[in-house]
Amino acid sequence: MIQNNYETLLQKISDYTHQQLANVSKEYDSTESFPQVLLEDFLELDIFRLLLDEEDEQSESLQAFMEIIRIVSHEFAAMASILLTQGTYAIWPLQRYGTKRQKDAYLEKLVSGELLGSFALHEAQDEGNLDLMQSTAIETETGWRINAEKETVSNSPVAGLFFVVAKARKINGDEGIGIFIVEADQAGVTVGEASDKMGIRALPVAPVYLNNVEVNKDAVLGGLLAGKEQVETIFTKMKIAIAMQSLGLAEGSLDKGLHYASLERNFGKRLIDIDNTQIALAEVKSKAFATSTMLRYVMQHHMDDPIQAAMAKLVASDNAIEVTETIIQVTGGYGYMRNNDIERFARDAKVTAIYGGSSHSQKKLIAKPWLTKR
Repeated sequence: MIQNNYETLLQKISDYTHQQLANVSKEYDSTESFPQVLLEDFLELDIFRLLLDEEDEQSESLQAFMEIIRIVSHEFAAMASILLTQGTYAIWPLQRYGTKRQKDAYLEKLVSGELLGSFALHEAQDEGNLDLMQSTAIETETGWRINAEKETVSNSPVAGLFFVVAKARKINGDEGIGIFIVEADQAGVTVGEASDKMGIRALPVAPVYLNNVEVNKDAVLGGLLAGKEQVETIFTKMKIAIAMQSLGLAEGSLDKGLHYASLERNFGKRLIDIDNTQIALAEVKSKAFATSTMLRYVMQHHMDDPIQAAMAKLVASDNAIEVTETIIQVTGGYGYMRNNDIERFARDAKVTAIYGGSSHSQKKLIAKPWLTKR
């Protein structure tokens, strides 16, 4: 449970979300522009400092950050994506694994928002499998030479720092996978054209190319080629954040659907007075509640468990899609109109089932322990 020391912050976030974000989210979705002004408001509240708690994997401050993602998603899921990318893909990995020099160089800049971070992992053909990754980092006498083509990198058009995952080969022939810290203005780093997305449209996403990029010896996150373990842990946190985003989307969509269904009509019954409407909304309300209960349990007891995180993301994103589509059906023609909140929520919900690992990949991960021969 989130204790009183974070309740004031969460209430400020809630007030800001419903009083400010609700009024501008539609415009940012339409223009696909980056909400820098809104990001600065969150930075003034110092929300990323919640990720600096070193106590344990289930720390109360980390849970509070996840709660912020849920609240913001009630009105503006793309803003939540920007926050969770900075938090779980940049700040938390550096805090968890970074060397003292790496933390001294970048951590405070990331927390303050002076520097935005981006995690460059996925490639066109890797299907989320690190063994299929083509990116390479070859050790030289002075450092590492990186060549990579990364697809769909969140926040990349605005990032000043990249965490690049690559297959590494040391001078002595040893091989492994490492996460390399690369500044965006280094020679050989290029960000491609931003993607035109179906949902979460204010989150900038673009490919990142590294052509013979030279970095220092100490650019390896944590100083170790422990990329497989690091990526799994980072993705576990990220999946829980996306699950909380999905929950917030479902709850926000329900609130808007109930409001619309409860409006008085000039002719005939309110929508909420119709039995089928009541039943449909009761079903998705129950699913949202079940998702919330599951997520609270995972965050309090299994924040570091990749299987539980995969199940949480799978259930939360699938339920968000069902909830938002049900709200569209209940509200009829209004829900199908472009540029209204209900239609936007449905588009955003579909994205949560894709990014951070598709629902199919979550099912494969959940099933993996069963393949061990007994």
